[in-house]
Amino acid sequence: MANKLKFKYSKKLLSNTLTYKFSMTLNLAVTAFCVILITLYIIGNYQNFQDENQQWILTVLSYVAIFNSLFSIVLLVETAIKLFTEKHQIKNIINMIALFCSAMFCIFCTGTSNIIGYISGGIR
Repeated sequence: MANKLKFKYSKKLLSNTLTYKFSMTLNLAVTAFCVILITLYIIGNYQNFQDENQQWILTVLSYVAIFNSLFSIVLLVETAIKLFTEKHQIKNIINMIALFCSAMFCIFCTGTSNIIGYISGGIR
């Protein structure tokens, strides 16, 4: 009696490509960078940073938040397409919620930094 080994080939059901994983990781890193910039701005207000440094932090925050908002919206559309084409929908729904929250947070950061920059520009 010879043992017959049967190798089963199973196709991977979760087909996240390397570019999609990299894009999601980049989105998370840029969102964390926005949080760090907000923290630096708050600490700078507490420690009386120079006005130029505060304006620089607000400008960088504004540009990074605009980039991440657009990037999150594009990834949100891609994840919505994946939601309808793949079988595992729970992971895609969680990704969509995270991307939506990231986009809303960055839109809030953009608006807030522009308003604060406008107000502080009028005071001088």
